[in-house]
Amino acid sequence: MFRPYHTNTIQYVLSYTYALARWIIWSIVGLIVIHIFIATIFIVDGPSMDPNLATNDFMLVNKIAYLTSNPNRGDIVVLKFPGDPEHKKYIKRIIGLPGEKVQIINGTVYINDQKLNEKYLPNGMLTLPNVNRTLRDDDYFLLGDNRPNSSDSRTWGISPKRYLIGRAAYTIWPLNLKGIILQPSY
Repeated sequence: MFRPYHTNTIQYVLSYTYALARWIIWSIVGLIVIHIFIATIFIVDGPSMDPNLATNDFMLVNKIAYLTSNPNRGDIVVLKFPGDPEHKKYIKRIIGLPGEKVQIINGTVYINDQKLNEKYLPNGMLTLPNVNRTLRDDDYFLLGDNRPNSSDSRTWGISPKRYLIGRAAYTIWPLNLKGIILQPSY
């Protein structure tokens, strides 16, 4: 014998569907808010950070890091390329801080006339060409770790803080490199 659905069953299904849809919508809104304001994922594209970061490495970028503190020397940052109409994003290392004198002399980086000890670079890697810049109060000098194959502050100039999207905080992929990105000591 055929028995029609009870009103209670239909109400239960509709209630469950509504609750599930509401949960999905709030989850999507939450992820969008996190992506826009708190953290985002950046995929490395190109050899400019070799050997420390490689193409297709997935990084979690902390977007609020520089709202509560200033960038530090050695931070790996994601930035909007200054003057790029396509709004491409790049990943570089902060070398020079506001108010500092940055020099590259015969392949060696100097900050305020002191040689910068860059342990994260392979032995013998030279930083060319020669550069002599004094940074203003809101300027940062950025370099890729693969100096011969990086377009950075040597090419397109210094970067104001407003172009810094955030600090690369965590490697997500590949799994064998998964973990917190350590800051070098100078």
